[in-house]
Amino acid sequence: MDGEGASVVISVAAVVISVLSLYVARRKDRRDALLKLHESLISPELQHGRRTVFLMQERGVRVEELSGEEYAVVNRALAAFDVVGLYCHKGYVSEKDVLELWAVPLVRLKYAGGAFLEYRDAQVAGMSTWPRFRRLADHAEAYLRARGVDVARLTGTAPAVPESRTEPS
Repeated sequence: MDGEGASVVISVAAVVISVLSLYVARRKDRRDALLKLHESLISPELQHGRRTVFLMQERGVRVEELSGEEYAVVNRALAAFDVVGLYCHKGYVSEKDVLELWAVPLVRLKYAGGAFLEYRDAQVAGMSTWPRFRRLADHAEAYLRARGVDVARLTGTAPAVPESRTEPS
């Protein structure tokens, strides 16, 4: 092989290594983003917000009856899932991975939080609040149905949450 042929082989090898490095780095970045989202979603504050949504449904509490603190934690819990939906839509994280981890809570929140979502929609006439959350929750419902999950049973009134578990830990 002459010097020109060796240069071509080395150049091709360098390009292949660069492409592989980019692929590995992108995969690692997506994994890290998913882990950060997951850690955020399991924070005590967001857990408290989700529990508050489920308690609203269970006890028949209207949005107008929520305290300022309760309203804020519910709002934050739902808004956090809108960010997750954005990350999925933009390809920053794999939607399949998110659904494997969060499909059940997403679907439960979709139904239990319906009154809160309607209340927020009424505040911004003509616009849907948290459209990426809603899209992701719809995908989560289809994901669960495709796996034979009884979504109607899953989204009925949630079992009572023990009083000792209604405050953030």
